Amino acid sequence: MFEPETAAFLEGGCGWIVGTVSADGEPYASRGWGADVLAGPGMRLRLLLDADDAVTLRNLTPGAAVAVTATDVRTLHSRQGKGRAVRIEPGTTGDRERAARFCDDFFADIMAVDGTDRALLERLVPADYVACEMVISELYDQTPGPKAGSKVGNGAHG
Repeated sequence: MFEPETAAFLEGGCGWIVGTVSADGEPYASRGWGADVLAGPGMRLRLLLDADDAVTLRNLTPGAAVAVTATDVRTLHSRQGKGRAVRIEPGTTGDRERAARFCDDFFADIMAVDGTDRALLERLVPADYVACEMVISELYDQTPGPKAGSKVGNGAHG
């Protein structure tokens, strides 16, 4: 289970990078569009992805390896999780509302840090989403500095 502080961070407006790998070992990076920490045992996420990202969707079969990095735009506080996809399903109305909240938070941080116009950022927003439920087996601090790369909570909690 994630520590409450980590869960709040992951559910906020942090930027998400999602790493997957094809069946023949080719790596691929994409963007996440918000996440919810799921209740229950272990570290589980419901991560929102672009429904039109064919490469990511092809790579994320049940059991496939996936790595995610979440970074706060203002502070560069970062966490990286490595784990496995459990399932992919079409986005729901709740997922689309979740993604809209994510975009509001994430875009506000970008605008505050570098002044990018919201209209330019809106061009990045996918037409629709899929949800990837995943289980994180390892969690790392990737915040720039001397502790970057160190495990968080022995990977057993966040």
